[in-house]
Formats: sequence, structure tokens, C-alpha cells
Amino acid sequence: MQNSKISRLFKFFTHDWGQRNSKIIALLNGLIIIGLLLTLVFNSRLYFPDVLPTGHTAVDAELRHIRYSLDLGAGTDMQRLFPEGDFFTYVLYGLTQVNVGLQTVPGSDRHQAALREARWAWAELGEPHARGAFERASHLSPQYGVFYTGWRNYLLAGILLLQSEAERDQAELAIYQEQAAQIALALTAAELPFLESYPNAVWPGDTFPAVVSLHAYATLVDDRYEAVVATWLDEVQTYQTQTGTLLPHFVNAQTGAVVQPQRATSTVMLVRFLYELDQQFAEQTYRTLRAQHVAKVWGFPAALEYPKGTVGLGDVDSGPLIAGVSLSATTVLLGTARQLGDHDLATALWHSGELLGMPVKINGMRQYWFGVLPVGDAFLTWSKTTRPWLQPELQTEYADLMPAGWRFPIHAVTVAGFLLFLAVIQTLKRTSRWIQRQQVFTKEHSV
Repeated sequence: MQNSKISRLFKFFTHDWGQRNSKIIALLNGLIIIGLLLTLVFNSRLYFPDVLPTGHTAVDAELRHIRYSLDLGAGTDMQRLFPEGDFFTYVLYGLTQVNVGLQTVPGSDRHQAALREARWAWAELGEPHARGAFERASHLSPQYGVFYTGWRNYLLAGILLLQSEAERDQAELAIYQEQAAQIALALTAAELPFLESYPNAVWPGDTFPAVVSLHAYATLVDDRYEAVVATWLDEVQTYQTQTGTLLPHFVNAQTGAVVQPQRATSTVMLVRFLYELDQQFAEQTYRTLRAQHVAKVWGFPAALEYPKGTVGLGDVDSGPLIAGVSLSATTVLLGTARQLGDHDLATALWHSGELLGMPVKINGMRQYWFGVLPVGDAFLTWSKTTRPWLQPELQTEYADLMPAGWRFPIHAVTVAGFLLFLAVIQTLKRTSRWIQRQQVFTKEHSV
């Protein structure tokens, strides 16, 4: 009884198999071609060129996607996922435009477009949708906390740097000067070198953009705040010597005691800003970061959220950790490596991002992971376009983290995967042909 059911089922699916077989074989051959093309594309992305954004259409396509997403309300969507998601998406879009503008010919159409878009992003940061998360910090010094005012003034400094002295908008310059005065006053009055982002909440890394915006004053106006910056740097170095090899992630707002020790998420960010203030201090910090937090994981360069040999949990700052790796810190590390002259690591990170991020270009807009996380695109594009604003490029050497053949194991795995896929397809083809022969045999012997 059971055998007769199986026999009838087999006859049902194999009925008229001869006509189907040619179509099935054609479909399977098509899958082989698609698999081969995907393997080639997958591996070729490990060799995408590491170029500056000047004339690099991919960057402009990525910026078009971010702007389009913001116009559709991506900032609000990102705010639902991250505490500063809306703010970061806008400010990083503006900072990327500044980076691009500083690397294009002054007065050119692209330069003017960069200035226009950076101004638009800066203006949006003053709107309730971006400032709303910081209203509870409106009584702090500087107003709305050092995170909000520091990043916003840093972007405004970049906007002013895009303009020649004769062209600078005086209203923008006045706002920049007023915010710089707030920052300088807060730094001078504070007992700790790190200011509050929210009431009783201090992340040391949040103060760095504010201080860089203050240091830019010497280029844009005069050097009246250079003594404040120098004193602050001395205090930071003293604090770091007393608390550990790298600055902590989070500290007590009253005493400065370490609440959360060093983490990659904050360190990869702050060392990029530190470079604009003190190249030697920044390089020293970066080398320590590189030794303690940067590793090759599953064949790819990555930032470990916690120092090597230790473990910890992910949070809203780091995102979920995969084998200890913070994807957000790894993304920012790309720009930090570029800033600190670590070109081999930056190139490896760039190429890895092109592979794992699966970028696609649709309607002239390039997006990673199908555009589901615009703030992630903003972080990556900002990192890819990073360049010093106030300092010359660093000329130095680093120990090889990613040897010349680092891509070969990845190639081997992908090729092995394709060969396994090919073996499955070939088995299906042989099965299809066997069914056809069985059907022919059955018909011949039933006559």
C-alpha cells in the first residue's frame, strides 16, 4: 500500500518530464552563471580603489541617498533606534559635505554644492526634531550640553573653512564666535576636563568636537582661545595617565571617577578629533588603540569594543557585538585610520566594507544594506571622506596588521562555497536526467 502511494506520487511529479527537463537544465545552468557572477563580484569588492572623493562618483551617490532618506524622515526613524540618531544623521551628512568641499576646487560647482548642503544640515540641527533630545540639557554650559553644541559648532567651523575670509557669512561667523565663547567659558569653569552632555552624564569623548571647534578659532578669527585649548590638553593627558592607558568611556560627573573604562566606540572617535589638536598625543593614543582594540576577525579587520582579553556587553553606543566586534566602531575606525596615516589598515577596512555592506546603486543613489540604516551610511561616508581640517597629513609607519595576502583566505572560502553550490546544482541536473531516462524506460517497457 505504501509503495503504491509512493509510485503514484512519483508518477505525478515525473509526468511529461521530458518536456520539463530541458527547461530545468536551462534554469540550473542559469543558476550556475548567477552563482559564478556573484562570486566574482563578491571577491572583486575586496579590491575597490581607495580614492579621495574628488571625482569619486560613489561618494556623491551615497550622499544623494542620505539626503533623499532625510527628506523622507530618516532622521525621525533613526531617533527611534538610537538616542542621538536624528542628530547624528544630519551632522554626519553635513560633515561629509565639508570633507568633500575641502577636497574640491574652491568656487567649483561641487564646492558650492557642498557648502549649500552643509549649511542645510547645520540649519536642520537647530530645528526641534534635532534639538528635542537635548532640551533637558538646556540649562547646562554650554547650552544644550557639550555634545549638541560641540558637534554643531564643529560643523559650523567646517562651513566657515569652506569659505574664503572675504566670502565668510558674517551671521554664521557671529554664531560661531558666540558658541566658541560658551565652550571656552565652560571649559575654564569646569573642575573636570570633560563637560556634561546631559545632566550628570559625562562621556569624555563628547568634549573633543567642541574643543576642535574652539581650536579652529585660531584659523578663522584669532588665537585668543589657544591657551584654553593648551590647558585642556594638559589636563586630559594628566587625567589619562592617572586613570589608564586610554580615556574611559563614561565617568562620574562630579568626581571624574571611571564608571565605564576604555571602549573602542568612544576611543576611535575621540582620537580622530585629538589629531586636530595634538598630532603627537593623537598618534600615541592611536597606537595604543591599535594594539589593544584592533584585530583580524574571521579574516577581516575589525574594532573590538573591549580590550583584547576582556569581554563585555553591547549597548546603544556600540550596537550588538559579534565575536566582540562593534560594527559602529569598525566603521568609524576607517576614518580614524585615514586621519592618522594608517593607509594599509584604512584600505583593508574600506574594501571589507564594500564587500560586507553589499552596496547597491538604484536611481543614482548608492546605499549599504539596502538603505535600512541611513545613520550607518552617514557614518561610513563620513569615514571614507575623512581628511584633516587644521593639521597636515601625518607621515608615519605602522606595524602590518593586515599582510599583503589577507584577502586570499576569503577568496578560498568563497570559491569553496561556489564549488559546493556547483556540486549541488550538478547533482540536481543528474537527478533530472535520471528521472527523464526512467520515464523513457517505463514508456518503452509498457508498450
